[in-house]
Amino acid sequence: METPWVDRAPLEIVRSNIRFSLQPFDAPPEPETLIRLFDHMQSDELVLFSTDYPHWQFDGQDALPEGLSPDLVRKIMIDNPHATYPRLT
Repeated sequence: METPWVDRAPLEIVRSNIRFSLQPFDAPPEPETLIRLFDHMQSDELVLFSTDYPHWQFDGQDALPEGLSPDLVRKIMIDNPHATYPRLT
């Protein structure tokens, strides 16, 4: 009501216009917390893989956080980038 030019809920605007990358990754180390974060965003389609290049180290030792399911890893590594950047295919 106070912003009549906003015609959708903020969550819908974020899901259609914003993507998040994994590096640098600032989240609690527990895998359950990361999965709960995806649930709060109501989407696992907003996360893209990134390397933090030109830095030669990751946050920790792994390129991906621990505890991700194989389906979620595929979305982060392949499906989400293709949906975000259709010219990649």
